[in-house]
Amino acid sequence: MIQKTKVLTLIVFGLLFFNLSAQEEEFSNDPAAKLPDDNRKFRIGLQFSPNISWLKANTAGYESDGTKFGFSYGLSFEYFMSKNYLVSTGVSILKSGGVISYKGVVDHQSFFLPSDVEVDYSLSYVEIPIILKLRTNEIGYITYFGQFGLQTGFNIKANSNTTYTYFQPQLNTTLTNKLPSTSSVKDEINFINMSLAIGAGIEYNISGNTSLMLGLTFYNGFINQLDTKVNALDTNGDVLIDNFGNPVYSEKDASANLNYIALNIGIFF
Repeated sequence: MIQKTKVLTLIVFGLLFFNLSAQEEEFSNDPAAKLPDDNRKFRIGLQFSPNISWLKANTAGYESDGTKFGFSYGLSFEYFMSKNYLVSTGVSILKSGGVISYKGVVDHQSFFLPSDVEVDYSLSYVEIPIILKLRTNEIGYITYFGQFGLQTGFNIKANSNTTYTYFQPQLNTTLTNKLPSTSSVKDEINFINMSLAIGAGIEYNISGNTSLMLGLTFYNGFINQLDTKVNALDTNGDVLIDNFGNPVYSEKDASANLNYIALNIGIFF
């Protein structure tokens, strides 16, 4: 899946590059087209981006079981390589997460019982992107752009709500137990996240060097975000409990990637 995403990104990049190269040639002879100041190499911006995120499960027996609404905010710095090509970076705070369900165990009165487990993760990251932005010339007051690149995140906070659904043999009934929000589960989340980012949008020039920006970007995570063990299952798909009443764990870790779609709203100066 990761390889398919990389190939798709390269194809889109090639199409954008070809399209914008053709537009640069077309608009270079158009006196009505507005071009950036040739002496201007840097600009700074403020961004706020509401998002929808989810954890894509990669481990057998684990399932993605819900999305979360979040947001990010921060500063952007852009360098003009030419009037149509920019390199964008910056720093932002991302609020995101997702829901994962799997076969696990519950600690019930000091002994373990097989359980269906649902974990709702709330995750926060400091993110630093390296993005290539491909822009048209300004047509009227509007500039169109496509972008792709790499987004690197560092986890700074992780909380979770966990729900257990299990059979209680003493009562001969199925119980559902939802734990209160855990203060921190950072030990269950890997510190670094990396995503392929691809998006598009428009900029509207207000006056001089000030522009409003609106865009949509998909972030496809490709580094595992979970740092937890997988419960071993028997041939019936039930969690294994040893003779001492303890759960048996597989040698491999659980795996899930963080993906999200963000609506980018910003202003550049």
